[in-house]
Amino acid sequence: MKNKISLIIPSISNKFFVNDFLTNIYLWTLIPSEIIFINTSGQKIKVDKYLKKKFSKKKINIKLINKKDLYPGAARNLGIKHSTKKYVLFLDMNTVPYDKSWLTKNFNYMVKNKLDGLYGQTYYLANNYKEKIIRASTYGKAFLRTIPGSIYKKETILKVGKFNSMTRAGEDTEWINRSRSLNLNIINSIEPVFYKGLYNATYVGIIKKWFRNYSYSAELPHLAPQKNLYIFLLFLFIFFSVFNWNSSRLNWESGIEIFIPHITKIFLALSSLIYLFVRGAYIPLIKKINLGFLLPYNIFGITCFSFILDSTKLLAFCLSVFLKTFRISLYK
Repeated sequence: MKNKISLIIPSISNKFFVNDFLTNIYLWTLIPSEIIFINTSGQKIKVDKYLKKKFSKKKINIKLINKKDLYPGAARNLGIKHSTKKYVLFLDMNTVPYDKSWLTKNFNYMVKNKLDGLYGQTYYLANNYKEKIIRASTYGKAFLRTIPGSIYKKETILKVGKFNSMTRAGEDTEWINRSRSLNLNIINSIEPVFYKGLYNATYVGIIKKWFRNYSYSAELPHLAPQKNLYIFLLFLFIFFSVFNWNSSRLNWESGIEIFIPHITKIFLALSSLIYLFVRGAYIPLIKKINLGFLLPYNIFGITCFSFILDSTKLLAFCLSVFLKTFRISLYK
């Protein structure tokens, strides 16, 4: 079976992490016979001779392609172009399996059920309090459908088409949505992979990542409804908070029937309570965050950080509208 699988790993990394990743792969019960790293860091990386020799004994070919400044979609496309096997498996440097037999189980399941592919199932790891607040405000503890951890027949990938190579983020969700629209026989994998990119993450770092990712992906089709909703809510908020219902310019007085005392304060208070419930409790619970973690105090921290992230996302969406209006592109 192993001679049928190409593993593609886009990476902005260094020699240590590439060799450490290969050491992890060497312990799997089923190792792809072709491992393709696309290194986009700008510094040339080589695989240690010792590891090359160990993989060579197992007749496993390692290809390390150094190509500076490629976005993830472009890197995956390059990996697919260089792959020679019937099946293509995707991982990235921050998303790894912890079960040595994960590929054996997923691949056997795929072949046995004659599937076109398996979507990756990713669980986001968090180690300390700060990372858990970030996780509760973003990805949650639910398994998310991802490209890392996924495996497909190569012919399936060719049917769906290339990944968007012109955007820094969002190309994975866009590709998954395209694959689902074709009614192919692809389901979720049975063994997950684990994202460790939240380790040592900072609030500022996540905010910057949010702004960068949504600035680049705002024009992708799957984000259009979300972008429109955010901008609509922004204008709604501006209308109720800035427009003074009881403005003297309209000559409305407290004795007039249409006069509503403290309407702006009432609106802001209700909006805050609704937001606290939705972003601090409802959405985290949907994403499998334990109620015990939310209460009694963490709900407020999660709500505050979620508000910052939503504001950041809104700013990115507004920037995309501005750039589109003036025909300015973030793409290379």
